Amino acid sequence: MIKSTGMILLLIALFYLSSCQKDTSPITNIDTPDWLNSYIEEIQDEPSYIGTKVYRYEWKGSLVYHIEIPVSSCAYCEVYDQSGMKIEFKDDLMFQDFMNNKKNEVLVWEWKENN
Repeated sequence: MIKSTGMILLLIALFYLSSCQKDTSPITNIDTPDWLNSYIEEIQDEPSYIGTKVYRYEWKGSLVYHIEIPVSSCAYCEVYDQSGMKIEFKDDLMFQDFMNNKKNEVLVWEWKENN
């Protein structure tokens, strides 16, 4: 009886583990732009992007997306507007404005090591 109960539990555990699927969809139910969904699809299995996070902010009345890549030497080089155009911080004042005035942070996606 104990052996059969153990076997049943083992089979249930194996079934559960085999039915797990990798969830690479955005974390929240926000309207993620198509260009960002495509970008996430491209990087989601690349080991060099382990730990990458995509944040959405409001800044100057618009939505912007910050792609935080841990292995990058530039922390805020990957900031894009809603249409996917890269935002270039031309000077320290513009960067400081972004840092001081971005608001309503939302984690859109995260590359987890167990993806």
